[in-house]
Amino acid sequence: MAVAWALGLVLLGWLLHKTPLHEAQAALARPTLLTWVLTLLGLLGSYGLRSARLQVVLDLDAHHRAASRWFGLRTDALRVILMHNAAVNLLPMRAGELSFPWLAARQLGYPVPRAVVCLMWMRLQDLSVLALLGLLLWPGLPLAWRGAGLAVLVMGWVALTQGLQRWFQGHPQDIDEAAQGWRGHLSRLRHALMEPAHHRPAAWLLTLANWALKLAAGAGLLAAITDASFIHAWAGALGGELAAIVPVQGPAGFGTYEAGVWVGMASGMSGMSGLSDPPTGVGNMPPPLAQAISAALALHLCFLLCAVLAGLVALWLSRTTPQAPEAPLRPGT
Repeated sequence: MAVAWALGLVLLGWLLHKTPLHEAQAALARPTLLTWVLTLLGLLGSYGLRSARLQVVLDLDAHHRAASRWFGLRTDALRVILMHNAAVNLLPMRAGELSFPWLAARQLGYPVPRAVVCLMWMRLQDLSVLALLGLLLWPGLPLAWRGAGLAVLVMGWVALTQGLQRWFQGHPQDIDEAAQGWRGHLSRLRHALMEPAHHRPAAWLLTLANWALKLAAGAGLLAAITDASFIHAWAGALGGELAAIVPVQGPAGFGTYEAGVWVGMASGMSGMSGLSDPPTGVGNMPPPLAQAISAALALHLCFLLCAVLAGLVALWLSRTTPQAPEAPLRPGT
């Protein structure tokens, strides 16, 4: 953890060293009030879409009734999403992911092994959708590469899911959830991976809508600060999100996120202009790319503050709302 914090802070310091501080300060004041409002609304909308996906993936309405709803969203699922999102944004090395099983058990009454596999499934969905959006909308990517990438993505997903199903079906069914040790864990894993709710089209559509809305909100703010085209800003927003895959993450993702935004915008611009390499050197950079780091920092601060404030509100609501009742899961889940 200490190494992750150190590397993240060193990377952030190096990036800011390349960016004049007055530009970083001006980046926060450059967008109009309407741009900030649209960005915040996009983030809040993405929280709602993530909450709706959790309801579908965990099949919450079949588990127990909701104590209350906001615009059709279960407030218990929304609390889990907001508190988990705040933890992921604050802690380095994606350590905040560990909060999800605890929150699902405390707020929703789900067993921890079931929640762990659900989280793994949702992260696999996230990665697949981000790859899909990158292949479809990355600026300057040749059409042949898009087609080949989509074919590999689809065939890889089909091979993975069918391979798991055949492996489970080909093994004895004498493992039950009452077993202890690795046999019990294997049984719970089997049931979670074969859960029909995970494969519902609604879960995939909500995942796609969530990322499309969040990336659009981030791209809008980046474009307003850097005067870049929306498609180049989109590539930067996507690069920042993909930077979360990097194994070493600093505190709150600082450093890696900004680097991902810059790389995304630079590669997008080089792809559109036909250059073989991204432009290097401050003097050789197009004006939008020279402002990309300060814009990425402003966007990152916006995302972080919104996540933390929403998480604090959810934490307060969780202390004033009764916990979810324990309820047995349906057979096979």
